[in-house]
Amino acid sequence: MYNKFILVFLLLIQCYNIIKAQHRLPYILDMVHNNPGETAYITKYNNPSFLKTQGFTGTVPHWHINCAITYDNYGNILQDSEKEWIERKAFEIEKKIEEFHSEGIEVFPFTDFIIFPQSIWKKYAHDITYKNEQYKPDLNKPKTKELLIAQIDGIFKRFPALDGLTLRFGETYLHDTPFHQGNSPIRKGTEGIQDHITLLKLLREEICVKRNKKLFYRTWDFGFNFHNNPTYYLAVTNQIPPHPNLIFSIKYQQGDYHRMTPFNPTLGIGKHQQIIESQSRMEAYGKGAHPYYVAKGVIEGWPETKYEIDANSNSFTGRLSTQNTPRGIQDILSSNKLQGVMTWSHGGGWGGPYIVHEIWTDLNTYVVSHWAQNTQKTERELFFEFTDSLGFDNYNADLFRNIAILSIEGVRKGHCNSYSSNNLWWTRDSYFSVTDNNNIVKDIIKQKKEELILAEKAESVAIWLQIEAISKQISCSNKDLQEAIKVSCSYGRIKYQLIEQMWKLMLLNEHYQSKKIIDKKQILQIIQKYDQLWKEWKQLKDSNIYCATIYTDLAFLNQEKGSIKELVNLWRYRLTIK
Repeated sequence: MYNKFILVFLLLIQCYNIIKAQHRLPYILDMVHNNPGETAYITKYNNPSFLKTQGFTGTVPHWHINCAITYDNYGNILQDSEKEWIERKAFEIEKKIEEFHSEGIEVFPFTDFIIFPQSIWKKYAHDITYKNEQYKPDLNKPKTKELLIAQIDGIFKRFPALDGLTLRFGETYLHDTPFHQGNSPIRKGTEGIQDHITLLKLLREEICVKRNKKLFYRTWDFGFNFHNNPTYYLAVTNQIPPHPNLIFSIKYQQGDYHRMTPFNPTLGIGKHQQIIESQSRMEAYGKGAHPYYVAKGVIEGWPETKYEIDANSNSFTGRLSTQNTPRGIQDILSSNKLQGVMTWSHGGGWGGPYIVHEIWTDLNTYVVSHWAQNTQKTERELFFEFTDSLGFDNYNADLFRNIAILSIEGVRKGHCNSYSSNNLWWTRDSYFSVTDNNNIVKDIIKQKKEELILAEKAESVAIWLQIEAISKQISCSNKDLQEAIKVSCSYGRIKYQLIEQMWKLMLLNEHYQSKKIIDKKQILQIIQKYDQLWKEWKQLKDSNIYCATIYTDLAFLNQEKGSIKELVNLWRYRLTIK
């Protein structure tokens, strides 16, 4: 009788493990995406031991691995200076692969395609490029394919332990590779469909079939193409035979990591495996400097996706989303296409803010990655698992959740608007670009929606005041964490109060341009509030070690032209004129 009991017990355990395994996605990856040309992030997410404790199966490091080979398999082409740099790079990568493998973490380096050493371009440029297009590889030319095959062969001969590659064709950044040049081989428009097919067939054969390595092919591009157009996506992928080693890697939004965009309609369709890319430190929304809870939106869908959103204008159509329209990644599980997630724990965009404490990165990364480890768990369950790991008691865990949930709409209603179209790039990284909003502001006034917009900005500020008030009530044994949460909430409140003043000024400035009489006292009050907030923001940074670097009053990449600084200074001058 006892033996029968033991047998039944063991069978139950086996069944439980099988069921549990069925709800675990195969690929749970993390990427640290360093800013191009800047010092690499110092973060625990570069530590293989930490990744192992968090249940990750692989890492997607930003190593430019296709720049770490000497093409010895193709002849003696490179200059000594190129070889010296490449050998140093290759040695570093080799050591890092060993470190990750020692913890059982697979390695799929992320790199841009197609890139070759300068010596190869000098010798073969005519044979591998389109006419009159510098560094634009032509996949229809035999030499291009020949060199690409030599590159793949060189990578896996130099790094035989490598588990596979993650490739991007949509952007090419070579700030950290002084001896290399390259560009995307994919042409714009429908011509790009055949380019993708040609490239994918070659990569599938050389990486997936011949070498039995994984290929994560990122669909990211600019425009309405492979990444976010289902027709385009299927036109490419339907021509590629599925393979267990071939996986398409796709951002969850129809566009970049922005609010007021639909869920990506290329997800859950076609015949190929897919993984979801999820940014933990949203590059357009503070980069982890202040609360912004992303994971709930990724898994369940953002509040705004209850409504139909026009992907071109980033505005509501006035209709509800249809019942069968996916809003979050949990909605595509039944398609059996989703095979994993790639969290971007760090990176994306340019410049700051640069964070000191990783609390908001940790929250978003934990919930998304652990959902992939058990898709039957709810976002709420995973959230409180995370707070348990921080040592919060139940009351303080609830306070922390209130902050996180409030931040979802506090961010959207500050950055975006619900009543007109949106230019989602008007503020990003640590910059504010006024001119990017010019047409939006004109349209708001034309449609007589000014009061609605300003009411929404006031609502955002009210949310952030509430967030800040809650943060002052949180208490936990880790006083550093407690302080980091508190200062990040004040950071967010100041930022969104500033954004409110920017919108007031942008709208009034448009009235001025339209020759309407402007109350200069109102302008003066806005600028005074604006100056006071910048002063407070700087003081916050100077007085607290856990405060992230603050924004600038300049436009993208520190340009004064088109910035909020330019507009404010213009009004300072106008106010001096009698």
